[in-house]
Amino acid sequence: MALVAAPWWGGSLAGMILKKKLEQTLGLPVRMGTARLGLGEWVFKDLRVGDGTEPLMTIARLQASWPAALGGGRVTVSDVAFNVVWGGEKDNLKALLARLRGKGTGAQSSSPQSRPRNLPSVRVERARLRAVDAAHGVRVKTGDIDVTVEPGSAFTASVRELEGVWAPGGEDADGPRFGARVITLAGGLEKGLHLAGDPSLAIIDAFATPLPNLDLTGVTGTIGPRQGDAASNGHAAPLVVELRGSYGGSKEALWTARGIVDLRGGEGRVALLAERFTLDRIADVLPPEVLTPAHTAVDGALDVSWAEDAVRFVGDLRLSGLSLMHKGLSSEPLQDMALRLDIRGTAFPSRRRVALERLEGHLGDLEGRLSGFVELQPGSFTFASGKRLGFLPKLDLTLEVPRVSCAKALASFPAALVPKLQGFALQGFFDANLGVKVDYADLENVALTGKVGIDGCKVLKAAPSVLPVLTGQSVVQTVEVPPPPGKTGTVKVLPGGSTIEVEDMQFVVGPENPEFAPFAQISPGLINSILTTEDNGFFKHRGWVSSEFRTALKKNLARGRFHGGASSITMQTVKNLLLTQEKTLSRKLQELFLVWYLEQNVPKERILELYFNAIEFGPRIYGIGAAARHYFGKKPSELTALEGAFFSSILPSPKRRYIQYCHGSLTAQWDRYVRRILAKVHERGRLSDEEYAALASTPFVFDRKEATFTEKQCLDWVKKIVPPKTEPDAPGEVESPGDEEGGEAASHAAGKASHMAAPVRRRRAAH
Repeated sequence: MALVAAPWWGGSLAGMILKKKLEQTLGLPVRMGTARLGLGEWVFKDLRVGDGTEPLMTIARLQASWPAALGGGRVTVSDVAFNVVWGGEKDNLKALLARLRGKGTGAQSSSPQSRPRNLPSVRVERARLRAVDAAHGVRVKTGDIDVTVEPGSAFTASVRELEGVWAPGGEDADGPRFGARVITLAGGLEKGLHLAGDPSLAIIDAFATPLPNLDLTGVTGTIGPRQGDAASNGHAAPLVVELRGSYGGSKEALWTARGIVDLRGGEGRVALLAERFTLDRIADVLPPEVLTPAHTAVDGALDVSWAEDAVRFVGDLRLSGLSLMHKGLSSEPLQDMALRLDIRGTAFPSRRRVALERLEGHLGDLEGRLSGFVELQPGSFTFASGKRLGFLPKLDLTLEVPRVSCAKALASFPAALVPKLQGFALQGFFDANLGVKVDYADLENVALTGKVGIDGCKVLKAAPSVLPVLTGQSVVQTVEVPPPPGKTGTVKVLPGGSTIEVEDMQFVVGPENPEFAPFAQISPGLINSILTTEDNGFFKHRGWVSSEFRTALKKNLARGRFHGGASSITMQTVKNLLLTQEKTLSRKLQELFLVWYLEQNVPKERILELYFNAIEFGPRIYGIGAAARHYFGKKPSELTALEGAFFSSILPSPKRRYIQYCHGSLTAQWDRYVRRILAKVHERGRLSDEEYAALASTPFVFDRKEATFTEKQCLDWVKKIVPPKTEPDAPGEVESPGDEEGGEAASHAAGKASHMAAPVRRRRAAH
């Protein structure tokens, strides 16, 4: 009666006792707002368990009936927030679990006499969870969680609006996502809080994104004991998985997952089956790139089994009648394709490793088989942009294309994907075997190996679009150029959202153009400078420089994005003359084939002739004839090696670097850069000692007859016509691509190989 008459000091005393008990049990500081002792109950408010601004747990209200202190009764916990971190610097769970386990291992705690005879019923209302598993990169948060526990009888836990992500790269990284609208866990209890068999899990409207373009949605079903199954011989019966779901947010169930899970043995197997259906059944969630979904049929299956730390997967996917319009594939729609994928491999979650036995793809008669492994090693990597990876990727992959008829291989590609190759007739056989090894712990040792057996193919007939290159006829080019100063053009939106104005301009590559420069009329000084900076081994390789592919891959990996690749002069010629500048799979496939074809059938001198007459040298300036006249008031044959070095300096970005001409003379920094290129030409043996000594001290002078605007007008024009650039346009190191493959320079000491221009001159006679 004294406690009833004095709720304030009685509540304070109860709060102190509870606080001390929790601190002794959990080993964590506990803060309490208020405590009140009333008729038949205790009420505690604003409990905080843990350190810092984000404690392990906060409880807005805890209400307990008096019998709960002695056994029995009821405890109600309302508005709870859990902030759990496992692993890493912010871990707040490992020490707590170790402490709780330690308290339960003593002899006294295992004695039946020490166990409470009556445990209170517990009701948790409106709990919320935010959990991070730093060791495995898993993050989870929930909406309201309600829990009811009746000791010796049953328990239920209902979780609403669960969301999670598996992102081994760290807190800011993306990865496969998962979640559910409602998850309910229920099971029986005996002898207090001991499970009476395995609980059952009911799932309503869950989702998962195991792959970037694969959204499993509307997942609904159960995981639990089969009706009538019971534990035997001390072992619980396995759990039965029965789920169904859809894709991309569609409401219609289009796949099922059934299997068995043995929690005690840590093993199980689930088979996912998507029976054949047409894509119009999920048309409301399809991306706009998918055309005629009613004509596209899909079916597939995935079998997943696991034991200990190995997860085995085997699956297949079939698509027929697929039509796509995707800017990354082609500028034209790809119609009525049939695709097949088969996959088998093993994942090792604790090692963050996937071993791929085979990922086999089929497109028509063309088959590709990818195998190897991908692993996310401990550590971190910082890209050149400053972005950080919370792991070190390591991969070793091999791509094999089994032997196939060249004609069948070409015919396997949709015509819209390789339009410039329509009309080629081939015979022979093609195969390929390529390997790549990348370890972010040692990017210097990136390796590209293998071969592409395209030399097994023979061209019986060339496509009409390529014949002018062989016969010497003119080719009409249409390019997008900036409008002249003071004029307007069509607004073009660039990737990233910025815009520029453009208009179409035609020019002729061939004898019909009065400024066309045959190879014999192009200055050796220009040729040797361009060869040095653009393609040092041009006369030795066959269109591709494998060492440059490796170098480009290494640079792109370090940047964290694919900014540019290894591009030989032949590749640039094909891209500028026969294809477009679009960055698509279509262009790349055609480029690789046409480079091979030109190298087989067109003399190197002819390729250089086409290259110099087709490339851009500045805004609205195409071909060396127009460029030599505009910049220097000369014919291409009159250009000096110093002027050739200038053209080498602007080729990576001729519109942006046109500002040098706007100024009327080279800036001091750019002049030094041009002369470093000249020195590299000399070092490579393409310029004699006497020529180099004379040009090294020669002033650099532009011809200004065609400068019809002021410096400011010119600079404003350049600023308007080039896309914004985050990095300053400063000269870098002078590189000589192709040294390993083409290296005429490799066997000659600097200053002693003045005859290195001779191969160019000798080839003129052959031309």
